Amino acid sequence: MFKTTLLAAALALTSINAFAETAPAAPAVAPTAAPLTLGEQFIVRAYAGQLEGMAINDVLKAKTLGIAVNNSTICVSLAGAMAGEFVGHNKAEGLEAGKKGETPVRRLDVVAYTPNLDIAKVANSLTNKDAIALVFGGQVSDADNAASVKATLAELAKAEYKGDIFLHLTVAAKKWLEEAAMGDAAIAAYLAKKDNVYALGVNVEKGMGMVTQMSYKDGKQAVVKAVFETQLNDGFLNLFKRRLIPAQ
Repeated sequence: MFKTTLLAAALALTSINAFAETAPAAPAVAPTAAPLTLGEQFIVRAYAGQLEGMAINDVLKAKTLGIAVNNSTICVSLAGAMAGEFVGHNKAEGLEAGKKGETPVRRLDVVAYTPNLDIAKVANSLTNKDAIALVFGGQVSDADNAASVKATLAELAKAEYKGDIFLHLTVAAKKWLEEAAMGDAAIAAYLAKKDNVYALGVNVEKGMGMVTQMSYKDGKQAVVKAVFETQLNDGFLNLFKRRLIPAQ
C-alpha cells in the first residue's frame, strides 16, 4: 500500500497537470514569493522520485527496473530518488536469477543519456526489465528530450518490449510519445498495441494526484483511466506554487 500522506506530499511537489489540453490554471503565486533555489528543486524531485518509485513497486508490481534519464542535474536527482525507493523494496535481492545456465539479471539499471551515448548498444539493459521509466525534462531543451524519448522508443519497438513503460510527469505533459509516434510509423504501431503505459498525473483544480493508464491509438495520447488516486497534501502547495516562478 502507498503511504498516503507521503504520496500526497510528493504529488503536490510535481509539475503542473500532466495533460496540457485539460489542465486548469495553476494556483496563483504571491508576487513576493521567491523562485525555488536549486537545492529546493532537488527536494521537489526527491519527493516526486520517491512517489514514482512507489508507483513502480506498488502499482506496476515491477521486480526489475530500467531508468532512462538525461544528464540534467534536476532529472538525475529525481532518477536517484526513484532508484533509491526501488532499491529499498528490493535490496535483499540484487539479482534476478534467469533460467538454468543464464546470467542473472540485475534488478536495477540506469542509463544516463550523455551526448555521445549509443542508445542501441545499451538498450538491452533496459529491455530485459519488467518496467522502464522515462525521466526526461529538467534543464535540457524540449527538442533534445523529445529526441531522446523517440530514440528510446525506437529501440523498444525493435525489441518488441512487452514490459511496462512509466512516464515521468513532464514526459506525458509534453506529449513526447505522441510526437515520436507521429514521426515514426514503427513507433506508432508499437505504442498502439501497448496497454501498459502509465504516467504520473496531477489535477490541480480538484487537488488530486494520480497514476494513469495511457493509450496511443492512432498515435494520439489519451488517458484510459486512473489506476491510483490520492488527495493532494496542502502542506506542500507553497513549494509547488513557487516552482512555477521563473528564476531571476
